Amino acid sequence: MRGDAVDEVLKRLPYSWTADEAERVGQRFRESRPAAPMRLVKKLWQYWLRMSPDEPLFGDTEDDIALVLHARALGLRVPAGEPGAEDGPVARCVRRAREAAECGPLFPAPLAWGPRAALAPQVRAALPSSLVRAWVAGDDQGPVEVLVAGEGIPEIRQQVVQAALTTCLRVNGLGDPESGDFVGDHIGVGLIRVTAGLSGTQPSLDIPSVFRARSVTVADAASSTARGALRDFVALLRSLAHETGLVEVADLAYADLVAHTQGMRELADRAAGETDRAFLRAPRGTDDGLVSLQPYLRTVRGQGATVGLEFSPDLFTTDAYVSVEQAHQRVLSQRLTMDARLRLDQLETEIEHLTADMRAYKRAGREERQALWPATVLLVERFDEPTGRTIRLTEPEELETEQYYNANVPQLISMRKKWADRMRELVEQLETAVHRPHAPAKQVAAGRCLDAALRGVVPDESPATERAFRAWCQEAAPMLWFEWRCALRRHGIAPEDVFTPHTVLVSRYLPPTAEDPSVLFSHPYTLVDTARSAVLADAGRAVLVVRDATDHAEPAPDDADGPCAQELWDGLVGLAEQPQAEAEFARQFLAALRARPDGIARRMVEALQPSGPDAAEEARIEAALRTAERHTSLGEGMDRALMAMRNEAFLTAQECLDGVRTEPRWQARVWLLRAIVECRAARLGSREIPGLLGHQMPGLPGAALRALDEAGSADEEFTRGWLEALPEAGLDKGIRRLFQGLPRARANCKGDPLNKVSPEREYAVWLFRSAVENARLARQLDEAGEELAEDQEAVDAALAKLGRALEEILVGPYVGGSRGAAEELFEVLSGQEPPRYGRVAGR
Repeated sequence: MRGDAVDEVLKRLPYSWTADEAERVGQRFRESRPAAPMRLVKKLWQYWLRMSPDEPLFGDTEDDIALVLHARALGLRVPAGEPGAEDGPVARCVRRAREAAECGPLFPAPLAWGPRAALAPQVRAALPSSLVRAWVAGDDQGPVEVLVAGEGIPEIRQQVVQAALTTCLRVNGLGDPESGDFVGDHIGVGLIRVTAGLSGTQPSLDIPSVFRARSVTVADAASSTARGALRDFVALLRSLAHETGLVEVADLAYADLVAHTQGMRELADRAAGETDRAFLRAPRGTDDGLVSLQPYLRTVRGQGATVGLEFSPDLFTTDAYVSVEQAHQRVLSQRLTMDARLRLDQLETEIEHLTADMRAYKRAGREERQALWPATVLLVERFDEPTGRTIRLTEPEELETEQYYNANVPQLISMRKKWADRMRELVEQLETAVHRPHAPAKQVAAGRCLDAALRGVVPDESPATERAFRAWCQEAAPMLWFEWRCALRRHGIAPEDVFTPHTVLVSRYLPPTAEDPSVLFSHPYTLVDTARSAVLADAGRAVLVVRDATDHAEPAPDDADGPCAQELWDGLVGLAEQPQAEAEFARQFLAALRARPDGIARRMVEALQPSGPDAAEEARIEAALRTAERHTSLGEGMDRALMAMRNEAFLTAQECLDGVRTEPRWQARVWLLRAIVECRAARLGSREIPGLLGHQMPGLPGAALRALDEAGSADEEFTRGWLEALPEAGLDKGIRRLFQGLPRARANCKGDPLNKVSPEREYAVWLFRSAVENARLARQLDEAGEELAEDQEAVDAALAKLGRALEEILVGPYVGGSRGAAEELFEVLSGQEPPRYGRVAGR
C-alpha cells in the first residue's frame, strides 16, 4: 500500500479499518518515529483502544510503548494503567512507560551549585553556575557572537534573558529572508547564544546539520544595525560585570572561533577515517582558552555529520504547550514590545511638553515672563534616556530662566528626539520579528522549552510560566527521553557520552507558513572549554566525547576535611596586619573563600557591618529627623496635595494642606492651593476656576472663599497679584506660579541650633528617610503586583489589588522616586491620563 493509500485510510474512522490496513498504518508509525504526526497517532491510538484492546498492537514492545508516549505527549487521553480486573496490554504498556530505565530523565541529576563550585578554578563555563560568564567573539567590525553560560542569581538572570531576547528579535527583524527562516539563536536555561550575523564574504562557522541553519547572514544594509544590537547586549553584560562582579566578560577573536570549530570537525573526520585509532585533545590548563558551543559530531561515516532527531511539530499545538507559550510570550516578548512602546510614548510626550513650554516662554512678552516665570529655574530631576526614567537629583541645580529655555530646553528636546528615533526603530524591529511569517519569537520560545524539558530544568520567568511548563513537561518529556534512548541505541552511542552536565539541546522549529509545513529538529550541543575540556574522538564510541570537571562534580560534604572557617579567618586577619602583603592576602583570601565560602562570607559581612548607634546618637538622629520633617513640611505637603488633586483624591489633598506648617509668607500659597482644591472638589471645571477665583464671582464654594481670606491675611501683596493675573494666565500657569521659588528640601534644611542639629546632618537624615521609604514603597508595589493574574485581567480588578500600594505611593506621606513609576502604572491600568495642570518646568 503506497503512502497516499495510507493517507486515504487515515481519512476514515478507525473502526472501519481492516487488519491489513491497520498493519499498514502501524508500519507508517514505525517509519515516521519519532516525528509521528498528530493525525497518525490519534487514529492509531483510537484503533488500539476500540478495536484491539486485548492484545499488543505491534509485535515489538518498543513500538507499543512509543505509541502510548506519543499519545500522551500530543495531549490525547491515556488510561491510568493501574492494575485491576481489566488489566490488559494497554495498561501494562502505560505502566512500562513510567519506568525510569526507558522513559526517565536522560541527564544526570542536577547538583545544587553553590559558591564553592562557582569559585572553583577547575570550571569556567557551567550551566547551573550562580556566576554568569560571557564570551564575546568579534572581528574588526564589532561583535559577531555572544555565548553566555551560567544561570546566575534571579536578578541578574532576568536582565540577561530579557536583553538577549530583545537582541535576538532585533536581529531577526533585520535578517535576510533569503538566508533561511530558521532562527540560529538559543536562549535556554543556563546558556544563551546570540549572533549578530555576517555580511559579505567573511567566513562563517561551519556547523554541520541536517537542517537549513541560518549561518547567520544578514543583508549588507542591515549588518551595522545588527552589530549595534549585539553591541548593546555586550554593553549590558559589561555594565553588570562592573557593577555587581557576578558577571564576567571575556573577548576572543571570531577567526579563532572559526578555526576551533574547523579543528573539531577535522578531529571527527580523522577518527572516522582511522577506525583503529582514538584521538584525544587534552585541555591546555591555562586561563586564556576560548569557550564555544559545539554540536556532537559523529565519528563514523555514513550516519550523518551530527547527532540529531526530528520530532513532530504537533508537540507545539497541544493545549498544554499553548498555555506555556502564551505565558512565556506574555512575560518576555509581549512585555518587551510593550515596554518599548511605552518608553517611546513617554519620550514623545516629554518632547511635546518641552516644545510647548519653550514656545509659550518665547511668545510671552517681558512683563508676562516676569509675572508667570521666576527669574531662575530650580532643576531637581534629570531624564535618563537609556532607561526612559526620570531621576531625582541629590543636589538641585539653579539656572537663569532665560538660559534654561534658550540653551537647556533645545538640547533636551534634541536628545529626546534622538532617543525617540532609536526607540521607534526598536519597536519596529520587535514588531517585525514577532509578526514575521516564520515567527522568530515562537521559534525561540519552542527551543527554550524543548531544551528545558529534555534537561529537566524549569524556566522561571514567571510563576504562570513555571506552572504551565511543568504540566506540559509531565506529558511530553517521557516521550522525548524514550525516543532519544531508542535513537542512540540504534546508532551504538552511549547516552552518557552525549547527555552530560554541559549539554544543551538546540532546536530548530519552523511554524507552518503559506508554502511550507512546520518542521522540528533537535540537536545536542556541548560547551567546549579549550582550557578545561578534554575531547575524545573514537570511532568505537560513534561520537565526539567531551569531558570536563562538571562531569565529576559531587555534593560538598558537611564535614569536609581541612581547617574550619574560623581558623582560615584568623589567618587572614593576621596576614592583613602585615606590611606589603596585599598580593599574598588576595591569593589566600580567594583560597579561603573557595574552601569555606559560607563561613568566610559570613565573617566578612560581620567585619564590615558597622556597629549600631548608642543612646545619645539615637537621640540626635531623632532630633534631626523631627527637624527635617518640620522644615520639609511645606514642599512635601504641597507636592502631595497637588498629586492628590490630580487623581481626584480631594479629602487627601485637604489633609495634606492642613498639615503644612511654615512661615507666613509661604502660608499664603498653601491657602491659594487650598482654594483651587476646594473648587475642584466642588466639580468646577479647570477653565472656570481662574475666572471665578480671580474675580471672586458668585458660585465659588464657601471653603474656597475662606481660603482666599486666609491667604490675604498671610501675604496680601502676593495674593492680590496672583488673583489679578490668574484669569489671563489660566489654571496651569497659576499653579506653577504657586510653586515658583518654593524652598525645596536642600535649601530648606537650616538645622536647629537649640538641639545641636546642623543643616548638613538634617539633610542627610532627610535623604536617608526618603531612601528607606522609597525602598519600602517599591517593595510594597512589587508584592502587590504578585497578586495580579498572569493572563489578562479586568482593569478594576487590577486596580483593586494594587490600590493600597498605589495610593500610598502617589499621595502618601513620602513622595519620592517611586511616585513616577506608580503614576505611569496607574495610567497604563486605567487607560486614562490624569490632568497635567501644575507641572512646573524643571520640577
